[in-house]
Amino acid sequence: MLGTIDDVYKFCGFIANKQSSFEITPDEFNICINVAQQQYFKTKLGFPEEYSVEKREARQEFQTTQSNSDSLRPFIVTKSLIKNGAGFDIPTDFACFAGNSYLYVEQIDGVTTPSIQPIEVVTIGERGIRLNNYIKYPTYEYPIGTYLNGQLVTNPDDISAVTLTYVRYPKTPIRNYTVVNDFNVYDPIGSVQLEFPNLDWENIAHLVVRYWSVFMRDNDLYVVEETRIKTGN
Repeated sequence: MLGTIDDVYKFCGFIANKQSSFEITPDEFNICINVAQQQYFKTKLGFPEEYSVEKREARQEFQTTQSNSDSLRPFIVTKSLIKNGAGFDIPTDFACFAGNSYLYVEQIDGVTTPSIQPIEVVTIGERGIRLNNYIKYPTYEYPIGTYLNGQLVTNPDDISAVTLTYVRYPKTPIRNYTVVNDFNVYDPIGSVQLEFPNLDWENIAHLVVRYWSVFMRDNDLYVVEETRIKTGN
């Protein structure tokens, strides 16, 4: 099992040295693993490049399978947002919407009754239609939200607080090192570990080697890694 970012570095070096006479330098590794992690993250969320007119979905997408949900589990967070001006500021680490709601309090037979109401996220065009449709006009029981000017704007517009559940971006992985006698030595201080579940680390490592093989113009290594990524073997 790969337990640290240094283990991933050594594993990548082992594969590269087996298939090639070159070596991945620490700085090249840090560049490649950041890009590889972003690609893996995007794959788990769902590649829009795989959409078609007939089928607006990717082979892998957020919450479509338990495996994808397990991979993205560390990044699913919930935050309470307070209204700022016309809407609610989107967190800076926001990557993908998962759900939102607000606390609705009403009087039923003289009793104060709170309930959690989901907020339906709609497009700007749909928002305009809903605001001009007395049948589907947004209400406190059935509110809507729209992304606008970097915020979540809700209707009714006097909702003052919402709870947003979303997928955040992973932290940038870094293998920190020092040079001792011309050898790079792993330094856990200053290193940033992968946040994906450990089961996903090997998959990310193979993406690192594939990116590195492109950089080195090593076609044999690229073919080996491309086959491994597509088939899992």
